[in-house]
Amino acid sequence: MPLAPANQAQLIRSSQKDEYYQTFLRNNANEAFQTLAGSKRWLDWRKEIELLSDLVYYGLTTFSAYQTLGEEYVSIIQVDPTKQKIPSRARRSFFVLCHALLPYLLDKVLVCLENELERGQESGSGVRRRQAAAGPWSLESWLRRWMQRAVGLLSEPQRRACLPAVFVLQQGLTLLHRLHVALFYISGSFYHVSKRMAGITYLRVMGLNSNDRTIRSSYRLLGALSLLQLVITVCLQLNNFRQRQRARQEWKLYRNLSPQRTQSSSPKAARCILCLEERRHSTSTPCGHLFCWECITEWCNTKAECPLCREKFQPHRLVYLRNYRQEMKKC
Repeated sequence: MPLAPANQAQLIRSSQKDEYYQTFLRNNANEAFQTLAGSKRWLDWRKEIELLSDLVYYGLTTFSAYQTLGEEYVSIIQVDPTKQKIPSRARRSFFVLCHALLPYLLDKVLVCLENELERGQESGSGVRRRQAAAGPWSLESWLRRWMQRAVGLLSEPQRRACLPAVFVLQQGLTLLHRLHVALFYISGSFYHVSKRMAGITYLRVMGLNSNDRTIRSSYRLLGALSLLQLVITVCLQLNNFRQRQRARQEWKLYRNLSPQRTQSSSPKAARCILCLEERRHSTSTPCGHLFCWECITEWCNTKAECPLCREKFQPHRLVYLRNYRQEMKKC
């Protein structure tokens, strides 16, 4: 009797079972490392410990040409694109690296890039303190040094333009993952992106299930609804982005026409540290630091904290200082 392709329900149950055992292995590895090395070193290396646990799990199962515990639980086996033999060692190695190592590296790179782009508002001593805490031989320290050299070649306007691009990339990866899951519900194969990249599919060891057609039809409906939800989400985000761009352009036009745009009589006019220009429409944070209204509100769209002292606050606590410049002149 020929083997039938595994359906969506079996692949999902297999993945959930694997995640359960991976979490169990991670927790035990974290507990052992924390007991031996202490909490401080564990906090610095917990991501690497989880990566090592995943590599050990898939190294002892998939890489060694054995079923994982989840695959054994639902009686499915991996096959290559020909569906006639198990994947080769090179294909299995590529899957393990894409499934465990690639997300770790991507997360590290994006976080380091975001931190370096935001570093312009942070003191040099704070940066050196973080570098010393990371350790000279850690991957994070090496990535930070590499990012510092790359970001150092950019001008301040280019840094400001790249920071939203990093946020868009992070959101794009999330949307791409949702799209991939919706396509899996419809097609019934490649539940993970790493398996799609490696070309690994599954066959069912047991006989054909009479409810297989019903299961696939129900998941196709779920996939269509997921695609519809994804399209609506993307449309709403694009509409929100256009509205924010329009509001920003209108505000810039209003700011150019504002009386506060006129040259100050004081030779040492107060400047905003965010735009490095003369402060207009002065606005105070709860901690007492002053910025342009547009600059600090735009900053609060991404981080609800003071750019200078990092005190957390809600954007509605910003105080617009009316007639601030006139009062300063009288004094």
